Amino acid sequence: MAKKIMSKKEMLKEQQRIKREKRQLTEEAKKEDIISSLLKITIGVCLFLFVIYAGMNILKGNWKLGKDEVVVDDTISNGVICGTILKQQDPEYFIMAYSHSSDGHNLYEGLISSYQGPNKVYDMDLDSGLNKQCVGEKTVVNNDVSKLKLTSPTLLSIKNRKIEKAYTKQADIIKALSSN
Repeated sequence: MAKKIMSKKEMLKEQQRIKREKRQLTEEAKKEDIISSLLKITIGVCLFLFVIYAGMNILKGNWKLGKDEVVVDDTISNGVICGTILKQQDPEYFIMAYSHSSDGHNLYEGLISSYQGPNKVYDMDLDSGLNKQCVGEKTVVNNDVSKLKLTSPTLLSIKNRKIEKAYTKQADIIKALSSN
């Protein structure tokens, strides 16, 4: 085996080449370390900000941990829709049908809440899309709900799943709900 003998000059050039390659490798390694460090720092900052954001929302009550609670809105507990006006469990009751966007809305709402009579008063919003089938140009009282047409305001007196009386004048409605 023949060994190649290098001159001193060639040896120095070889050593410089080796040093250059080592320097290039260490610079590339440093660049990769800087990139991975920046990536780790960015992820850490994002996680930290998310934890702060989540904590603030939990403290403010915007987010809740655990099971969601069902909230029942009492304002619509006496609300009915057109198709169910004759299907309530009470033997006798009133249905106060009116447009909730009308000027008399507060009057009818007050009459319903202050009513002291023996029968329950159910509220029906004639503006609701669910009640459009019962809205008409004039009041047509019929125990067949598909033929029933109501105008705003209408108070229906229902007994044994049949409409006994219908009041369409404001004075008659006030009298009916105040006298009982």
